[in-house]
Amino acid sequence: MFAFGITATDTEMGKTIVTGSLAAALKERGYNTGVCKPVASGCVRLADGKLISTDAEFSMACAHMEGAMQSEVVPYVLEPALAPAEASKIVGVTLEPQVMLETCKKMIMSNEATVVEGVGGISAPLTDDFLVRDFFHALHIPIIIVVKAILCNVNHAVLTAEYAKNHGLKVLGFIVNSWNEEIAGDLEKSNLYYYEKLTGLPILGKLPTLPAELMTHPDSKKIANIVEKNIDMNKIIAVAGGENTNE
Repeated sequence: MFAFGITATDTEMGKTIVTGSLAAALKERGYNTGVCKPVASGCVRLADGKLISTDAEFSMACAHMEGAMQSEVVPYVLEPALAPAEASKIVGVTLEPQVMLETCKKMIMSNEATVVEGVGGISAPLTDDFLVRDFFHALHIPIIIVVKAILCNVNHAVLTAEYAKNHGLKVLGFIVNSWNEEIAGDLEKSNLYYYEKLTGLPILGKLPTLPAELMTHPDSKKIANIVEKNIDMNKIIAVAGGENTNE
């Protein structure tokens, strides 16, 4: 079994899209695949009062996991769209790091491959004293950093990578989200160059924007096909410690 984490240079970089997409690719390669997340904020409240994480719903659908399993995927769901440490204070919920870790450890132990999605950036506070970096470190899993080829993201990518390394995390490389080869110009191409040059880390793939219908109605086969064409899954599996089943 193997697992790896997904973090990003900031919120709105596409961690959930990458998490679900990689889970779909692993599932279609024949791995029993799981996904998990320590806590989700900005959740949606249904008519019956139940809170659900739409991010978790997408990733679970990509991994062919039943919706009823959401509490096994993300142990805490919070309505305010804020960092979990602050969102939990507003709603009066006490977040326990051990609960987050045990939930994800159980998912990892129950599957051949698990994609673990972080929250916000690498230093986002899950609680006042437990950050995303601490979560990944305690799980002893490597991480992939999601970036976009946009202005200022080189700086954020370098800082994220160095911060992660300095806190004992193994960084596998970058995945560029929302890549469009047809319109990529000097800005976009130079970003890719400097991501690798300034960090010494590889770009593991460039994921194009997924069609809207796949975001609302995930189809793991179609998503996996996109992933296989644009992301080096063989390398990710190899460096994450999995046995390649697609050679």
